Amino acid sequence: MDFHGETVSLNHEIDHNPKLEDAGRIKVYVSILMSEDPIRDCRPILAFSLPAREFQDSLTGYGWEQLNCLEDDERLNVSQVDFARTELSRLVTYVMFYPVNYSPYCALSIYITFKPWRSTPAMVEVYKSLMEETTMKYEEYKHLPIDESVMRIQEPNWNVFHF
Repeated sequence: MDFHGETVSLNHEIDHNPKLEDAGRIKVYVSILMSEDPIRDCRPILAFSLPAREFQDSLTGYGWEQLNCLEDDERLNVSQVDFARTELSRLVTYVMFYPVNYSPYCALSIYITFKPWRSTPAMVEVYKSLMEETTMKYEEYKHLPIDESVMRIQEPNWNVFHF
């Protein structure tokens, strides 16, 4: 199961009349939401900026190393940070190259909000349920002998899936 869309959100804002020092820059603000009250509990834990030209010059190869410090945060997991990197590149690329309202003289602000999966009761329950089910299946089948001569990959029955 992939919960990243529920645990990482990105928003952006384009300032068409920025201060001189902000023109042509990408500013990123990262927050971790620890409760359901974003006003009280969503302060940036990381903020950085870079020249938009730096991103444009490396485009697909820009790695967002600035987010590396988040990989050690106990409230997040590495896959959430990787997902944020991918989505950050996708969003910045989209804003800079596709809409008509962005120019090199604008300032682009990106807001990344992480909602730790551990703090979401529904996700915790789903995870616990999956772990219990997996453990039960293991206990049920661990004593059976494995006959490698009949092991094969079974083709999926596409009739049971409804798209």
